[in-house]
Amino acid sequence: MNPLYTEFKRKFSISMYKNMGIPLGEMNFFKDFVNDTRGDLYPLFEKSEDCCEQVCENRYHVSCGAAERVFCQLFPFATYEVKAEAVNGEVGFVFRLPEMAAFITLVNEKGETYLSYRCAEHTKKIEIPSEFTERSPWLVTLRPSCFDIYYRQNGGANHLITVEEPLFADSNCYKIFKDSNVSLFASGEVCVMSVTSCLDNGVSIADFRAVKYEDGTVIHENGKIYFTGSIRTHAGNYQAIFSWVPGTMQLEMTGALFFDHGDGYWRGYIASSLVYDRRAKKWYVWTSSFEHAHILAYGQFDGEPRFGINVADVTLMERASKDDADTEFLGFFQDEDPDLVYDEENGRWLLAICRVGKETKKYIYCFFESDNPFRNFRYIGRGVVDGALETGGSFLRVNGELHFACGNSFTKRSDYRIYSKDGMKEAKFRYPDGGFRGWGCVFPVSLGSRKRYFWLTFDRHNGSGYNWSYGNFYCFEAEEVL
Repeated sequence: MNPLYTEFKRKFSISMYKNMGIPLGEMNFFKDFVNDTRGDLYPLFEKSEDCCEQVCENRYHVSCGAAERVFCQLFPFATYEVKAEAVNGEVGFVFRLPEMAAFITLVNEKGETYLSYRCAEHTKKIEIPSEFTERSPWLVTLRPSCFDIYYRQNGGANHLITVEEPLFADSNCYKIFKDSNVSLFASGEVCVMSVTSCLDNGVSIADFRAVKYEDGTVIHENGKIYFTGSIRTHAGNYQAIFSWVPGTMQLEMTGALFFDHGDGYWRGYIASSLVYDRRAKKWYVWTSSFEHAHILAYGQFDGEPRFGINVADVTLMERASKDDADTEFLGFFQDEDPDLVYDEENGRWLLAICRVGKETKKYIYCFFESDNPFRNFRYIGRGVVDGALETGGSFLRVNGELHFACGNSFTKRSDYRIYSKDGMKEAKFRYPDGGFRGWGCVFPVSLGSRKRYFWLTFDRHNGSGYNWSYGNFYCFEAEEVL
């Protein structure tokens, strides 16, 4: 019996909320960088004449005056966190672009504690809840045009406020952020315990896809497989890569992939299909460009996108006109969730595109083939039309045969489809979830003498008020029937 048609059993489920990330910077208070003459660990940007600084007992103290020390390079999607006590003063971050700066600081004066925001003529006093004290760790996540501010409580992160800042609209332009920095600012009487920066996993995660070889085989190295996932921030998103020891809950965020379609801006396209062609020794990517007319983009590159922060230069599909049939290989508004695989048996690349049908006005998967991974594709068919709302589809191989799994339906919980040469069947789940137009990401993995099939999906529980900030993470498993 085909293992995809057995029951997938619930393995585990988790909720991710800014609890994982790729470290980008950290201030250490082990050494006296204030008086050190043989190094410049955190360069002074500015210091008042009356400033008195001291590093002792793994703390950084300012007892009077003001100092600003450069912490790390600015990255436009990163999160910056500080734990500090403002006894009678001000402490926080300065985000410095080449021609402007934004100050976000914790202020304690005359017994009143609040957050302060200052950028050019824009100033804002931010009231804080009673559980947010002057010793609470707090975070700032930078997005183009926005600062999302959180505070920690019982180990979790609580969203406090989003400050919109049009002057930071171009902070994701490489020419700008490569010459920008983030500093620690302290004045009055403050004590700083920790300062860190990371690219974190946001308020939710979605859109999983196995990182595969060209023939659809999941890359399995050193006991780990890899998958792409969409990081959902308080609003907006970007593409991350995770490693996973299959069958366990050992997950690690190892990389992030951003996209430049030729204008010098790094953008967070998502739902990417990431394929390594062993013959050409190239990585291929198809991705969803929601920021540019909601069409697809593609590219190839060298390097290793599974680790660290990378950028891929991509090309947007040629835009379709209103008169073009939806079977044309053109970029239609609302195209998303592509997947690419090489069909060795027929010597053709296959590309699946999630597309809104012109007649049905519903999402359906359209399939194309070509002898090139990016060009000259021709239409070869589509999924089941009646009642379809298909998204999140992936090619996979089961005993050498190509299958295609995808989610379906906004109205049904855990409604999944599996296409093969024998037609379409529905997947079954024990303790189903990931519901309301689920996601079809399946990993066939050999573990010991058995092959196991892991289905990763997510639900639509919003991590913020932003409509597309879902969801929680679910893992299901089916075994090969011997």
